[in-house]
Amino acid sequence: MPIFSIIAVSALIVAFVSIFFAIRGKYPFYWISAIGIYIFSFIAGFSIGQITVGLTFIPLTLAIGYTFGWIKTKIHSIIFLCLGSLIGFLLVLYVDDAWLFFPYRFFS
Repeated sequence: MPIFSIIAVSALIVAFVSIFFAIRGKYPFYWISAIGIYIFSFIAGFSIGQITVGLTFIPLTLAIGYTFGWIKTKIHSIIFLCLGSLIGFLLVLYVDDAWLFFPYRFFS
């Protein structure tokens, strides 16, 4: 259905725009970016969504780090970026897709 394509592309655009604002210093936009990437991954789940769900953990770890005040320097930011990449890679590699998209299982 074309509506799902529109929703997926809109979620991806929201993710890119919010990551741009988050990098510029408005750190709560990392949360919006993580949600946008996750929605895109869920809708595109049968093609590239299984790979892009791992990217969700990069802005998610950065959002958690900035929310709790754990990121104070650029080095901390790079550590959280690498941690989010590692978590996302390992989850995509070893965890079943039904568990990666678990919150949406309640709505289907």
